[in-house]
Amino acid sequence: MSVSDNTQSFLALDKSVIASYQHLSELPLVIKDAHGSYLVDVDGKEYLDFTSGACTMNLGYQTFKGQGHASFPFPYTTALNQVELAQRLVKYYPGVNSEDVRVGFGVCGSEANDAAIKLCRAYTKRKKIVAFKGDYHGTTFGAVSMTTLPGRISDKFAPMVPEIYVLPFCDETADNEALDECLLQLAFLDYETIAGFVIETVQGDMGMLPMNQKLMTMLYNIAKTWGIAFVVDEVQMAFYRTGPFFAIENYAEVIPDAILMGKHLGGGVPLSCVMGKKEFMDALGPCEHAFSMAGNSEACERALVVLDLIEKEGFRSTLDHSMMILYEGLNTLKNKHPKSVSHITGIGFAFGLWIKSIDQRLNNNQACFMVMYKAFELGLYTMRLGSNWLRIEPQLNISNDDLQKGLKILDEALTAFENGQISTDCLKWML
Repeated sequence: MSVSDNTQSFLALDKSVIASYQHLSELPLVIKDAHGSYLVDVDGKEYLDFTSGACTMNLGYQTFKGQGHASFPFPYTTALNQVELAQRLVKYYPGVNSEDVRVGFGVCGSEANDAAIKLCRAYTKRKKIVAFKGDYHGTTFGAVSMTTLPGRISDKFAPMVPEIYVLPFCDETADNEALDECLLQLAFLDYETIAGFVIETVQGDMGMLPMNQKLMTMLYNIAKTWGIAFVVDEVQMAFYRTGPFFAIENYAEVIPDAILMGKHLGGGVPLSCVMGKKEFMDALGPCEHAFSMAGNSEACERALVVLDLIEKEGFRSTLDHSMMILYEGLNTLKNKHPKSVSHITGIGFAFGLWIKSIDQRLNNNQACFMVMYKAFELGLYTMRLGSNWLRIEPQLNISNDDLQKGLKILDEALTAFENGQISTDCLKWML
């Protein structure tokens, strides 16, 4: 695939004016427009987006026709949109009566994780925060202090926020020995000194790995027994991405003190929230976690439209059918390409497709990049995050035709890789 002069010109311009820390892109893609499930580049070529814009656009790219509410800074007064949105969100909180739930709006998922640290400490009057190895909670200072995703964050701006401790993460494949090791390390911290657990229910940037059922239950029981706050990060997985509205609902009888949301919540406009039990949320007072544009009217208006769309009759049944198609399609790819696909991880509409090298001159990461690049040439946009798996998270309302189209392109890309038809020249774009 030759990169057009137009694209190269914009990439060069980007490099000359945009800070390097803003980018994770590994593909020569300059987006001019988007519609439905498709991205449109500066040359007019369309790419089916199998990432939902990193789960910020779960219902595709569409123009929202709003009511034109003015956006006076929300912290300084009460506003209609914010109250209506909060009223509708609290009804989704699992295991707690809606009148006992409160919502705090913010501007991004990272900042919601910062709020979680503050709330845990204020509520329990303790300091220690426990996160898990491989979690990605964000890049604001509190969130990045809990983030241990390999290769993502350096220590050049250390020291991090103190009293944050990282335990081993156990996914569904973990054995009893791994679980025991995690719990042993936890016991060393002294339960009576722990303020909160902040858990990424499904590790979205490690391959879509749900936390082990047994470990989740054990952590929850320890939290209840010792008065430890229990917070789940659903920034990526909320809104039916894993089946139920929240991923934590896949764990029976686990009722968190708070749930963190972001990304898709604002339908393409920055918006996040911490939603939790009243007594937990009231641990912070006025202005202790407030931002001028947090929960602004335009963002809340979009969020209300998002809720309107996902609450339409037939949405859930259609999504359930799409989840079945994706699951069966990915397993078909694995069975058809055992030489280049090692395994599949994930749940619902969030999967990792793990690629392995078939050439001793290439490592697994390079092999994965080449498959991703070939799919990009064929009109499918997906991504990898510094490892050898492809992120598969289509829009929740993607058509069956587009879903099958994306799976077909992945099949063609894998076939091309196995037949030695992908030039290693593409590796120059690899980060």
